[in-house]
Amino acid sequence: MKFSTEQERQTFNRIVKALPLIIHDKCDGYDELYGYKLIPGDEEDGDKTYYNEEVAHGLIYKLCKAYQFQYDEIVQHVISILKWRREFNPLSCAFMEVHDPELQHVGILTQYPKHDANKKVVTWNLYGQLMKKKHLFQDVQKFLRYRIGLMERGLRLLDFTSEDNDYMTQVHDYKGVSMWKMDSEIKKCSKMTISIFQNYYPELLYAKYFVNVPKVLSWVYDVVMTFVDARTRKKFVVLNEGKKLGDHLPDCPSQSYGGHDKTHDLLAQNIELVKPTEYGLFILEKRNDETVE
Repeated sequence: MKFSTEQERQTFNRIVKALPLIIHDKCDGYDELYGYKLIPGDEEDGDKTYYNEEVAHGLIYKLCKAYQFQYDEIVQHVISILKWRREFNPLSCAFMEVHDPELQHVGILTQYPKHDANKKVVTWNLYGQLMKKKHLFQDVQKFLRYRIGLMERGLRLLDFTSEDNDYMTQVHDYKGVSMWKMDSEIKKCSKMTISIFQNYYPELLYAKYFVNVPKVLSWVYDVVMTFVDARTRKKFVVLNEGKKLGDHLPDCPSQSYGGHDKTHDLLAQNIELVKPTEYGLFILEKRNDETVE
């Protein structure tokens, strides 16, 4: 962990020290973030063995960075994030629920050789294909649970003990999207997805590439740019041609995105088998038992 000032280090240490009480008093004891345990358990606590201090501190450090080491703001957002995770149950989205089969070829998760560590994990959203299946947006919650599940599975591939491997890259491919308008259902889903990512997944994005974007596709910017902060907008790159992506993601082997692999398309690179962390599995089983009871 790198601190620019001694004040940043003190804020981090203060958060670490205060977090057990904050979680106990404000979050009903819920201490899971991205499948990891944020605080040690009590001696008699059955989940004590799942705590990894290095991972927990890595996650807390990211939260501190996300909110510029402002103590009160960090606390406020930690409470909000953990309460949302307890209610929404994103781990279930990723590892328990069965989503619409039509979405399987739309959201793709890849992991490339270490050319640039910050770009190792990539989630692909092939919106050009998705826009042709507008019925999938009619149930907003159903779509959101699918999209959050993809995000959570991607997070499982990150290493929160290393600042070189704790960011994710996203690619949005708009090939085939209508240049003139976007249905209200699609716009609503997009707005809610952006809001959830900004509020509950801070300091995780390395870069977001919009590829195959027609120059007249103005609604992309109307939807996306309106709901993200200035720091996030700086991470956006718009590419009119998909093959130009290879200049930014040189390890991407798919030819259609500027790679050199003639035998494997993007779908063939999809990582389908992603398992939850041990603590994530513990949380899922515990919640399942509570539901049964």
